[in-house]
Amino acid sequence: MTSRRARVGVRVVLTAFLVAFAALSPLGPGLAAAQAPTSCTTASGSTQVGGSPGALFGGLSDADLARELDLARDAGMFAVRIDVDWSVIEPVRGDRDWSVPDRMVDAITARGMCVLGIVTYAPEWARVATAVDEDYGRPADPGRFAEFAGAAAERYRDRISLWEIWNEPNLATYFKPAPDPVVYALMLRGAYRAITRANPDAVVVAGGMAPGSAAAGGIPAVAFVLTLYELGAVRYTDALNVHPFTFPGLPNDAPAAGDADGNSAMVLWPIRDIMVARGDAAKPVWMTAVGAPTGTAEGAVSEEGQASTVRILLNATVGNSWLGPSFVYAIRDNGTDESVLDDNFGIVRRDYTPKPALADVRDFTRLYPPNAGR
Repeated sequence: MTSRRARVGVRVVLTAFLVAFAALSPLGPGLAAAQAPTSCTTASGSTQVGGSPGALFGGLSDADLARELDLARDAGMFAVRIDVDWSVIEPVRGDRDWSVPDRMVDAITARGMCVLGIVTYAPEWARVATAVDEDYGRPADPGRFAEFAGAAAERYRDRISLWEIWNEPNLATYFKPAPDPVVYALMLRGAYRAITRANPDAVVVAGGMAPGSAAAGGIPAVAFVLTLYELGAVRYTDALNVHPFTFPGLPNDAPAAGDADGNSAMVLWPIRDIMVARGDAAKPVWMTAVGAPTGTAEGAVSEEGQASTVRILLNATVGNSWLGPSFVYAIRDNGTDESVLDDNFGIVRRDYTPKPALADVRDFTRLYPPNAGR
């Protein structure tokens, strides 16, 4: 959600990419193809709104899981974004336990909502050696990551048809030791092929790119997209993806001088221009984390400011068919300490009392109802 790294020279990246592709073993025999239901893929239109509850969602009690999902459904959300976390499912190599995502998927689909599954986070045994002790170390072998993505798509082929490949791959925070578009391009290519072999109707979305600065160790979103195009990797995704975080400012605030990428809502249109110029005008840009934290921490906003942020971004999808769907981050606060930024992204508080943003989501989904594309 912060930081980026300056873009490396295109020639150097292309050379490294070609070497890496040559070294990457092709995937083995494809998983058995199955015709997945298309209702969720056709429902994921521009003005549709989903919920992105965050990494703690899988550890909720059954009662809290049910209550949070009921709230999302009643707010008109068509889908819920969840981690299909490799590090949770296979902490020991070869021993996979799918019980955590199974429970979430069962609960979401039982309420008639779609699942957006994020294939993400390598277990310790699969991380690159220079980040083996880091929770968000990138995979050492993109091919092994792709095999896991294919196994997930095969397991959930009748229940998940929307997939996102990693989370915020342009940030050092989630791609340790540092973001690398060459490695991510390999991951995207392999995961796309594996997922669509298992489920030919799946929609595969690139990992959401977040704001930050090159000085903080990340790669600016526009530069990251340009490099993916130079590498030929964008063909392996059905949509690009931005996390348009702008707090403590609003999405339509002018960015500070020299910091246009610090407001990632402002990079949506330059990215669109790149896509059109590259012949990808039909490809949308999803927003899989839309929101702002309330509370007293540095960078937090008022509850009215959070509501304005959500309202502005949802309204931006109206008349811009290339933009969206949008996933509100988060449905419910992670905690009760108002001085902790990450505890306060919810549109309802920890005790389920609503913040003003909940009403804005409900108002929007009444105008643009869920499942209209089914």
